[in-house]
Amino acid sequence: MKTDLRYADIVFLNGKVITVDKGFSLCQAVAVKDGVIVALGKNGDVKPLVGKKTRVVDLKGKTVLPGINDCHTHAALYGGTRPPLMLDLTYPTVKSIKDIVKVVAERVKNARPGEWVRGFGWDEGYLEECLQDKSRHPTRWDLDAISPNNPVCLGDFSVHTLWLNSKALAMAGITKDTPVPVGGDIVKDPKTGEVTGLIKEFAAQAPVMKVIPPWTRAQKQAAILSAIKELSSLGITSITEAALGPGGVGYQGGLLDSECIGVYNDLYNGGALNMRVNILYLFGEYGACSYKDFQQIIPALGIHSGFGNEWLKLGGVKIFADGIPPTKTAWMSEDYVGGGRGSLVVPGATEEARQAELDRMIGLAHHYGFQVGVHAIGDLAIAATIDSFIKAEKTEPKGLRHYIMHADFISPEYARLAAQNNIAVCAQPGIQWTLADASLALVGEKRAAQQWPYKTILDAGARVTGSSDTPCIAPHWLQGVQSAVLRESKATGKVNNPNERTSREQAIRMYTIEAAWQDNMEHRKGSLEVGKLADLCVLGEDILSVEAHSIKDIPVMMTVVGGRVVHESGDF
Repeated sequence: MKTDLRYADIVFLNGKVITVDKGFSLCQAVAVKDGVIVALGKNGDVKPLVGKKTRVVDLKGKTVLPGINDCHTHAALYGGTRPPLMLDLTYPTVKSIKDIVKVVAERVKNARPGEWVRGFGWDEGYLEECLQDKSRHPTRWDLDAISPNNPVCLGDFSVHTLWLNSKALAMAGITKDTPVPVGGDIVKDPKTGEVTGLIKEFAAQAPVMKVIPPWTRAQKQAAILSAIKELSSLGITSITEAALGPGGVGYQGGLLDSECIGVYNDLYNGGALNMRVNILYLFGEYGACSYKDFQQIIPALGIHSGFGNEWLKLGGVKIFADGIPPTKTAWMSEDYVGGGRGSLVVPGATEEARQAELDRMIGLAHHYGFQVGVHAIGDLAIAATIDSFIKAEKTEPKGLRHYIMHADFISPEYARLAAQNNIAVCAQPGIQWTLADASLALVGEKRAAQQWPYKTILDAGARVTGSSDTPCIAPHWLQGVQSAVLRESKATGKVNNPNERTSREQAIRMYTIEAAWQDNMEHRKGSLEVGKLADLCVLGEDILSVEAHSIKDIPVMMTVVGGRVVHESGDF
């Protein structure tokens, strides 16, 4: 039977449709045909497109937004770092080291001899023993008594620290005499010099990743499908997988490796990919990239940013410039509380040599047409990265939309330079909510107030995009919007510099049209306009008027990707 081309496939009536177009205009109804938006306006403008086979959704006053674009996440890793593959060690599932030991002990009871026991999500900032005694940290000795024969590997919430028992350390060959690589740390007892079991940053974790057994392809597919299902239930229609490739081989059992790209490809070919996926390629051993890696791999790829289609494509490459504040590895111009400033984590004997290495890496990727996303958190790492972007573009003007990931401590000067040079900041307001209180102890009150300066960046004219960096935090973008608007902390509710609050409209744009811009897809998604892809989500409350502290609790009633309903809850 032929389809009547006059009528829409699905029509939404009686709603508050927030288009997020240039004027942030509102309307009442939307019509979708063949995966794209064909009409918006009042009910009367859209009702003529209703035919016998058209699904009509009476919104009954509910709010419609463009589909949410989480433009920096790790969905495969998120799905794989939760049960059943890994133990759930997030707060409040566990509240103490004692709780974690108990959970691990239960898994060990049922484990095969020599089987690895893996967990994810612990956070010192919420562990009772660490809160009561600032000198107390998780150690291998906490785990040895309950798991002397099974190696234990527990990743923290940030993905930057591993907690191992003695068996795992021995299998990885890590001892007190193991050299500490640049940009990493093997924590040792200050009195005895013995390794405590905490291994920080990817550069130091490579020996562990080489001996930990990889997950099977089927397990990786199950992890990805699990993550997509949950993300869809949150109204998320597009993601950027912010690190997949040969640099992810072995990491947490291969949850960042090239095989995951193949799994996404299989899902797309099989018609089972219900989310748009933009991939950043990760090079180097466990993400520790070098110019040599880029020289060997990038020219041989024969492709560049944009390869793929609207469902699955290669967005660019990922580089780590520094680490993170909780491990004191983000590169700062002033010492952390207690000492240390971090450094660039690319190869080089001096900071000058590492800066030159970063310049060469970005320059080569730029030359071959790759958009570059760089993890840079400390003010010096941010400055070094933006300087490299500017040099690359000045040498070969290409307009590739390079961007900084995180940019926690960007200065007003470099916010202006970012704006002037079309360099975006990929932000995670939910991390501010999670870590604001802990930051005080790391960098002091003055610098903590200058962290995550989203309003300063926006006022400078730079683009700010919104994301979660899941699994570092849960992928709840509504919490991200609330955090950007209120800047309160999770633990105490204390406001972290109210002058850096954004408006609701600005926060919504971060997760929709600005994120689409970062994907080089703003002409096809990110706002609800005729001719654009029919990616949208329906909210149970009005995000523009609900009390600000309730934004995070707004229910997501429906998620639509390409005109297809992929999540639905409630009565329509």
